[in-house]
Amino acid sequence: MEDKLIYDGWLKLFKKKVNEREYEIVKNHSAVSAIVLNEFDEILLIKQFRPAVMKETLEIPAGLLDIKGEDIKSCLIRELKEEAALNIKENQVEKVVSYKPILGFSSSSMHMFKVKINKMDFISENINDEDVLSGLWVKISKLGDMIKEEKIIDDKTIMAFFYLKSCKNY
Repeated sequence: MEDKLIYDGWLKLFKKKVNEREYEIVKNHSAVSAIVLNEFDEILLIKQFRPAVMKETLEIPAGLLDIKGEDIKSCLIRELKEEAALNIKENQVEKVVSYKPILGFSSSSMHMFKVKINKMDFISENINDEDVLSGLWVKISKLGDMIKEEKIIDDKTIMAFFYLKSCKNY
């Protein structure tokens, strides 16, 4: 059976029939995210308002692969410029993992990278993104507590913490 379009907006919702059972499938963009680290064992987090949870969140920088033909590294470099006012070169970008964050109803992927910069390369006042409220450096050793206290609730940021924890003892 061909997928039946139910809703056509920023996200697209389809009905899909598989073995006589109907499923609702979301078609949305894949995305990129960055674990931006500095020389002081700190990670860059972006504060932004998320209407789905009606609160401000702290997350690693990320963005959608929504420009046709753009590769994931170029998208990451563009998003870091937009969300964090960072001018990153491709040789600073190291792939960490690609995964499917909402596999139960979407095939979109999250492509996570690691980027190391000097702390002075980030100036929060230079951010020019309507969705981003601010950026801040957080000690990596504090992330675990922030997750336990639900100050960080974002899946990609929690994934970044566990990746960093596997590399060092934080």
